[in-house]
Amino acid sequence: MFTAFTKPLAAALVLLVACAAGPVRADWRKAETAHFIVYGDASEQALRAYAQKAERFDSLLRTYYPIVVDHEIPKLEIFLADGRRDMLQASPGISAGVGGYYSPNSGRIHAVVNTEAISGDVVLFHEYAHHFMFQMNSNAYPSWFVEGFAEYYATADIRPDRIQFGRHHPGRMQALNLGPNSWAKMEDVLTWRYTPSGRYPAYLYYAQAWGMTHYFMSTPERTQMLGRYLAAVVGGQNSVQAMREATGRTPEQLQTDVRMYLSGSINVWTPQITIPEPQVTVTSLTPAESAMAWLDLRLDRTPVIEEPAEEDGATRKSEAQKAREAREEAEERAKLIRDAFAMAERHRGDRMAMLAEARAHRLSHDPEAAFNALESLVGEGSTDADALRLAGMSLLDLADKEADADAAMGRRRAAMGYLSRALDADPLDFRIYLGLNDARKGQARYPTDNDVSTLEVAMALAPQSFDTRLRLGQAYLARQLNAEAINVLTPVANSPHRSGYTRRAREMIAAANAAMGRSTEVFEAPPSEEDPAEAPAA
Repeated sequence: MFTAFTKPLAAALVLLVACAAGPVRADWRKAETAHFIVYGDASEQALRAYAQKAERFDSLLRTYYPIVVDHEIPKLEIFLADGRRDMLQASPGISAGVGGYYSPNSGRIHAVVNTEAISGDVVLFHEYAHHFMFQMNSNAYPSWFVEGFAEYYATADIRPDRIQFGRHHPGRMQALNLGPNSWAKMEDVLTWRYTPSGRYPAYLYYAQAWGMTHYFMSTPERTQMLGRYLAAVVGGQNSVQAMREATGRTPEQLQTDVRMYLSGSINVWTPQITIPEPQVTVTSLTPAESAMAWLDLRLDRTPVIEEPAEEDGATRKSEAQKAREAREEAEERAKLIRDAFAMAERHRGDRMAMLAEARAHRLSHDPEAAFNALESLVGEGSTDADALRLAGMSLLDLADKEADADAAMGRRRAAMGYLSRALDADPLDFRIYLGLNDARKGQARYPTDNDVSTLEVAMALAPQSFDTRLRLGQAYLARQLNAEAINVLTPVANSPHRSGYTRRAREMIAAANAAMGRSTEVFEAPPSEEDPAEAPAA
C-alpha cells in the first residue's frame, strides 16, 4: 500500500534526505590526564570516562611495578574509533575483526581503539601493557612473557569503585581446551618467536603465554620462581635451562602443572588499593582539527622515503604477492596525498591545513614547497614545535637533493636551527631528537659523544620505538660500546612479532657478541611443516 504525502511533508523529507547524504560534521574533543591524551568524536562525558578508565589502569600497573625515572614521561595518544568506518580511516585495509592497534613507530606513538568492538578494552589494556613494559627495566624479557604479561592484564575490569585483574580470557581458554595434543611443547614456547609460517598458530602461542603467566602470577611462591627465571634470562642464561633451575621442574612437568592449574579455579585478584580520582581536562578541537584528525594521524605515520617492506627472515612471499602489495601501498599513498591537498584547500589559512599541506608536499618529494607552506608558522619567535620540526625535516630533504657539498651543509645547518627551536618548544618529542640525528648521520666524526647523547635522550623518551633503539645500538657499535648495544637491542630482538627490525637487531647483537669474543644463541622459528590453522571463534 502506498500513502500519498502532502507537499509540505514531502519537501521536509527531501530536505532530510539531502542533509543525510551530505558530509557529517565531526566535533572532536581531547581529554588529557597525567599519562594519556584521548581523542574522539564523542561527548565530553564519554571522553572523560574513557580517559579516567585508562588512567586507573595505569595506576594499577604502577602500584605493582613502580617506575622510577628522572624525566617526565610523554603521554600516550589514544584515538577512539567509532566503528568500522573510523577504523578504515585510521588504517585503510585493516581487517574487520581488529578491535584496535598500537603503533610505536617513529612517526607517532599512538593507539587506536574501536569503541564498538566487544574486545575494545582488552585491546587497549593489552597494548598499553606493552607500552608500559618498555618503561620498566625489562630489557631482556623473553618473548612469551612479553605477550603473557600483556594478556594477563588485558582482561582487567576497571571501575571507579573496584578493580579486578587476572580474570578469565575466554578466547585463550577455548584455544587451550582444543585438546592436550594441540599444545606446543614447553621448550618451544620458552624459545620461539611467533611467526605466521610457524607450526603452531598465533592464537595458541598467545594462549599458552597467557596461561603460563597466569600460573606464575597465581601465588607468591610461583611469582618468586618467575622472578628468578627472568633474572637468569636477563643475565644471559638459556631460557629452558633457566626455567628448569628456577622451578625445579622439567619442561614437560611444567606444562602439566600449567594445564592442571587452568583446568581448575584460577586466581582473580581484587586489590584493596586506593586510586585517587583521575584529573581530566577536556577541550574541543577546532573544526579543521576535527575534520582532519584521522588524516593528520596517517600523514604523521607515513614515511617520506618509500622503501619496500623488509623481509623478516621467516615469512615467505611470492614475487607476485610482493608486487601486489607494493602497488596497493603506492595507490594508498597517492590517495593520502590527494586527500591532504584537498583538505588543506578546504581549510585554507588554518594551522592544521598548513601542516597537512607541508606533509603532503614532503610525501610528494617536493621539500621546497613543504617548507614554503610552513612559512607563516615558523617565523621568528614561533613556538610551534610541530611546524618547526617539519620545517627542519624539509630542509634536510633539500640537503639530500643538493649536488654541491657546501650548499648541502648550509641546508643542514639551517635545518638544525629549526630543529633546535622545536626542541626548545617541546623537549619531550622524541622525533625532534631523531631529526637532529638525521642531520648528523653521515657527517664528519659521527657519532660523537653528543650524537650518542641525543639518541640516548630519544630512547629515554620513547623506549617503545624500535627505530630509535636500532639507531642507538648502531651508534654504540660504532663506538665499540658492545655491551651497551646488546642491552638496547635485546627488546627488539625478543619481540614476538618478527619484522625487519627484529632481524636487524639480532644481526647487530651477533656482531656485538663477536666483537667481544662471545657466541650468540640462535633461536629458530618453528618449522613450517604445516599451514597455520585458523583461530577458533571467541
